Amino acid sequence: MSDDNTINFTREAFLHPLNLGVLLVAAISAFAMSGMGLISSLILTMTFAVELMYLGIVPRLPRFRKNIKLKKVREQNPAAKEKSTFQELDKKSQKRFLVLKHLAKLIKENFDKLPYSSQGLLENIRDKIEELLSNYLTLLDLHKRYRLYMDTSVEESLKQEVQKEERKMQNMESERLKRTTARRVGILKKRLKKFEVAKEKYLICETHLETIEDAIRYIYEQSMTMSNPEEIGFQLDNLLEEVEETSQLIDDLDRDILPYSSDLDDIDLDSDFLEMEDELKQETEVDAKVDSSSRVKE
Repeated sequence: MSDDNTINFTREAFLHPLNLGVLLVAAISAFAMSGMGLISSLILTMTFAVELMYLGIVPRLPRFRKNIKLKKVREQNPAAKEKSTFQELDKKSQKRFLVLKHLAKLIKENFDKLPYSSQGLLENIRDKIEELLSNYLTLLDLHKRYRLYMDTSVEESLKQEVQKEERKMQNMESERLKRTTARRVGILKKRLKKFEVAKEKYLICETHLETIEDAIRYIYEQSMTMSNPEEIGFQLDNLLEEVEETSQLIDDLDRDILPYSSDLDDIDLDSDFLEMEDELKQETEVDAKVDSSSRVKE
C-alpha cells in the first residue's frame, strides 16, 4: 500500500501547529468579543469558511504531501533505517562511513575526559555530530544512486540515436516526416539532459561528503587539545545549515531522474498528438475523396 493511502493528509493539515494556532486565536477573539453582538458570530463564520478552504486545498498540495512523507520517514526507527541503508551501500562507501563513525566515537571519548562544566555544551556538539553522520549516510546512498544511473550505457545510445535521426532529417523531402522526426529528436535530447543534470548532482553529493569528512576530522583534531568548545559549536551550526541541503538533493533526484508529470508537460505531448491527429484526419479525408471519385468513374 502506498504512502498516499496510509497517511491522512487532511488530519495532518488540521493538526499543523500553525493551523491550530490560528484557530486558537480566532476562538479567543470571538470569546473576547462575545458581548459585541454580530462581530463574534462573524469571526467564527469567517474562521470556519477559511478553515474549510484550507482543508480542501492544502492536503492536496504536492509540497505539503512531500513534507509530511519526509516527516513520517524520520519518525520511523532511525537505527533500523540506518542499518538498512548501510547494508545497501558498496564496500567502498561502507568503509567511508565506518571510518567517520569511528572518528565520531573517538571525539565522544575525548569529550568525556573534559571537565563537567563543559559537558552541557559538549552534549549539544555530540547531537550535532550524530546529525552529521545521519546526513552523511543519506548522501552516500544518494551518491550511489546517481553513480548507478550514470554508469549505464543508455546515455551513449541516446547520443548515437540523436545523431542518426539528425542525419536522416537532412535527406528528408517530406515536411511532415521531418516534423515527426524532429519531435522524436526533441524528446531524446530531453532524456539526454537528465544525464547532464545527474552528473552535476553527483558532484554536489561528493562535495557535501568531503565537507562533512573534513568537519569531523577537524572536530577530532580539536578534541585532542580542546580549549574553546563554544568555537566548535558555532562552526558546526554553520556547517549544519549547509548540509541541510541533503533533503533538497533527494527531492532533486526524484525530479531529475524519475519520470514525473512535469517532465511530460515539458515535452508537450498533447500538442504533438493533436498535430498528428490533424494530419491523419486530413489524409483520411483525401483518401475518402479519392475513393469516392474512383467509384463514380466506375
